[in-house]
Amino acid sequence: DQDRLIARLQELVRARSENPPGEEARAAEVAAEMCDSLGMEVTSVEVDPGRPSIIARKVFGDGPTLGYCSHIDVVPAGSTAEWGFPPFDAVVSDGHLHGRGSADAKGPVAAAIEATRILLDASVPLVGTLELELVADEETMGFKGAGHLVADKTIHPDIAIVGEPTSLKIVRAQRGASWIRITTTGVAAHGSAPERGVSAIKHMSEIVRFLEATLPDVSHAVVGGPSINVGTISGGSKVNMVPSSCTIEVDRRTIPGETKEEVLASIEASVDRARETFPDLDAAIDLEFYAPPFEINEDAALVAHVTSAVGEVQGRPAELVGFRGASDARFLAEAGIDVIVCGPGDISVAHTVRESIAIDELSRGALVYALAFAKILAPGG
Repeated sequence: DQDRLIARLQELVRARSENPPGEEARAAEVAAEMCDSLGMEVTSVEVDPGRPSIIARKVFGDGPTLGYCSHIDVVPAGSTAEWGFPPFDAVVSDGHLHGRGSADAKGPVAAAIEATRILLDASVPLVGTLELELVADEETMGFKGAGHLVADKTIHPDIAIVGEPTSLKIVRAQRGASWIRITTTGVAAHGSAPERGVSAIKHMSEIVRFLEATLPDVSHAVVGGPSINVGTISGGSKVNMVPSSCTIEVDRRTIPGETKEEVLASIEASVDRARETFPDLDAAIDLEFYAPPFEINEDAALVAHVTSAVGEVQGRPAELVGFRGASDARFLAEAGIDVIVCGPGDISVAHTVRESIAIDELSRGALVYALAFAKILAPGG
């Protein structure tokens, strides 16, 4: 029912849930009410007050648990003056529903809820359990949402689909993310006599010069190669002083097969190269955050079921791709769960003032999910 699907997404978009600061309570309430109306068993889990994740289960009998995980938080809308449509009005225009979260990822959430309704209305014979995991905190790396739920085994499905805007392409591999802080320490001196001090900024500039040069020369079939980016830099106290400290924060993206130890080794290699120029260079490396990459074998049963569903709905073969960014799928993959990422919506408009989702694709997304759920939970499937 396309009208019902549009209405669901409008209600979710209008329930503001910007993160930061983390205001998912109203969106969680809306999602819980929708799931409850389907006769699902609904549980709310909070890590921080006012920041719930919703777990809704429908048990069909003995069999596997299929987890559908997507997020109800959204990035901040920013200045509303920059938007063509008010970001939380959920306006439908020119075949699109516009607004913050319409694609990332309330569109996929609405599609999954509609898919569940489709299956229940059609009385499709199913076994096992369908578990909708509609979580908080994904936009700030997910530790208070999916990360917490997986860590304490509140959720541990046998197989999982993560809903993100992939244009209904099937993500079978995802790059990992490492955030690294590098600090150089020098000796302060008067700016008129720099030879009396040691410039921490000069030393840091030499490290930065070698960060890309020390990336491993490796590549993956669907996610490409690793990457590195210096995202922040700070240092010095005053323009007429030799800076005694400088700090950068580095975003290092990894590909399947790379390890945390290899990431740190490549950073240390850039420091070693810099010391060839500045033997007195004093640097400290701190790994602030690490999210591993993952991949699933393209011959896995989960991939086959979702590929078949996408192909039947779209009328053309499904496309298997890689995901350059991070998602909550990594928590499930780390727990040993087969997982793919798939959903309606265009990732290129996510996090922008142009965020919207095509109504036709939203509808196809609901049908893809319904078919995929049915194939995975079919008796003997």
